Amino acid sequence: MMLLPAALASELRQVLAAAYPHEGCGLLVGRRQDERVEVTSLAPSANLAADPAHRFEIDPALRLRLQKELRDSEQDIVGLYHSHPDGPAAPSATDQRMAWEPDLIWLIAAVRADGVAAFRAYRLADTDGNFKEIALAQAAPTAPGGPADGGVETP
Repeated sequence: MMLLPAALASELRQVLAAAYPHEGCGLLVGRRQDERVEVTSLAPSANLAADPAHRFEIDPALRLRLQKELRDSEQDIVGLYHSHPDGPAAPSATDQRMAWEPDLIWLIAAVRADGVAAFRAYRLADTDGNFKEIALAQAAPTAPGGPADGGVETP
């Protein structure tokens, strides 16, 4: 399960709506506890893809910087996010070809001209690039090791 605090979900909606009609993208920072991942911050990236309306590429310098900053903390890069302008909140064939890290969650948003229509979270289920949808809940942030503070499943 992935917990996305309501304030971060709102921030993510704004970031991805502003990128429209291009794909918006970035990294998710958070904490892992067993099968639960709690997102604690977003790290928006410039989309470096040659065709940003149909593809995304996260800036590798952003990832390296975050890895260094988080090295001695309880947090880590737990996933990435990107949008599908006028498309579904589901992995595309390109997403499946590009995915290679089974520990990262892929948060995909369907974005229309009037804003974000839906979020969905996925994780690689096998080495063939097949994704499995995982539960996504909006919740208040918790202290490290603390219990989840409720949460509402979102589509």
